Amino acid sequence: MAVPKKYANNYIAIKYMLSSYRALTDSRAGIRHLEDMLKEKSFLFSEWKIVWIGVCATLRSSIDLFQLDARSCLSQGIRNELKAEWNLIKDNSDAHPIYWNFLKKERDNIIHEYNWTAYEAWLEPDGTIQASSTIIGHLLAPSDAKRVLLMQHGEYAGEDSLLLLSNAADWAEARISSAIERAGFSPDEKRGLFDFREMPDTEIALAGLVARYAETDV
Repeated sequence: MAVPKKYANNYIAIKYMLSSYRALTDSRAGIRHLEDMLKEKSFLFSEWKIVWIGVCATLRSSIDLFQLDARSCLSQGIRNELKAEWNLIKDNSDAHPIYWNFLKKERDNIIHEYNWTAYEAWLEPDGTIQASSTIIGHLLAPSDAKRVLLMQHGEYAGEDSLLLLSNAADWAEARISSAIERAGFSPDEKRGLFDFREMPDTEIALAGLVARYAETDV
């Protein structure tokens, strides 16, 4: 992550310096948007579909971006560990099925076939699942039913699609954090945006005062 020298006195958490983590953050925002959509009384089929496509692609990219971050201007140790983390995922596919059998497969199906695994359904109070009868236009929930997205087939068939997305996001964050921590840093440790230098004690103290003031002001 290269920035102009004018930002030499700006400090942010290490994780936000990574393109992979910023993509992960965007994907979590998309997941929250899908959750809010499912609470609405009605919405267009195309609305949840396009958000689903975007989240799956962005979340998959958060892992692919390890290779970009490994060539960044961050600490050599972090770059080495990001490259090592990607190799671990690539060479041990059985240990990371949520990437290979969900994120990668779903994104590839969308890009190459414009096909996806999630489908809309209604969850009745008694636990009965009723598939939606329409794939275009507005989706209107039956009385007392909860709108859900479920996986149609594959290794995760029948699972809650949003829960699966959330689990995939948690897995991606764990992989990013693992790489940073193996390099001897904390993901939330603040470093110079321009030259990755440690935050001076005076800046740390000031940040603490600002945080405490914000808490008392609420």
